[in-house]
Amino acid sequence: MAANSNALDATLLRLRQLEAQKVPPHAHPNPKAGGQPDSGGNPASDDTSALSAAARGEIGAHVRECWTKDAGAEGIDKMSVVLNVVTDATGTTRLANVADEDKSKLSDPVFQAFAERAVRAVMDVRCATLPLPHQMLGHTNNLTFRFRP
Repeated sequence: MAANSNALDATLLRLRQLEAQKVPPHAHPNPKAGGQPDSGGNPASDDTSALSAAARGEIGAHVRECWTKDAGAEGIDKMSVVLNVVTDATGTTRLANVADEDKSKLSDPVFQAFAERAVRAVMDVRCATLPLPHQMLGHTNNLTFRFRP
């Protein structure tokens, strides 16, 4: 009976941890930024510029595992979406929003689906903990991602 009790306790602990991850930090993302998952961003106004090209590539490869796209969607090969992403002190994504520069495109249902898939990729529990360099851990970070096929 003790083995079942331990398994139940472990399951409840994991569920509490997952629930706690749904609460965003009290940071404000920096708007108007650029970059893409496989090479990061480059604006000086956010923490993305502190990443080396290798670190941006590693983060992009990590998030790409969770990103899906509707290959049959019309015009998908020409789409891109910029996301503002906030991570907590452990490097886990807590908030991901479409950047102001792309919000006007959300009225297009195809673009909206494309953007939602990008947000889901960054927030997916398998990919939300980003492989940030050690010096970026211990505080919240505002990062920029550009998703394009």
